[in-house]
Amino acid sequence: MNVVLNTEEVHGVLALVTSQVIDNAGLSPKAIEAIRGWRRERDSGTHGLDDFTETLNLAIGNYIDERTTRMLRKRGKIRVSASTERRS
Repeated sequence: MNVVLNTEEVHGVLALVTSQVIDNAGLSPKAIEAIRGWRRERDSGTHGLDDFTETLNLAIGNYIDERTTRMLRKRGKIRVSASTERRS
């Protein structure tokens, strides 16, 4: 399975997660400001969001690959392999 999020989708996820953390984690004002600053560095149209999108897509792909059982056909037989290669 391949999952690839575009920058708009990643920005939506980033905004949702950070707002939930800010609103519900009981953080100090200093921690909240640090999260807001981190989020601003990854705002729409920034290189930070482009880099974060690439990193998140790689992490999602690796997570899926690590938990996916591969089925291979070899000389008419089906072999199941639980091990997969990790992306770098």
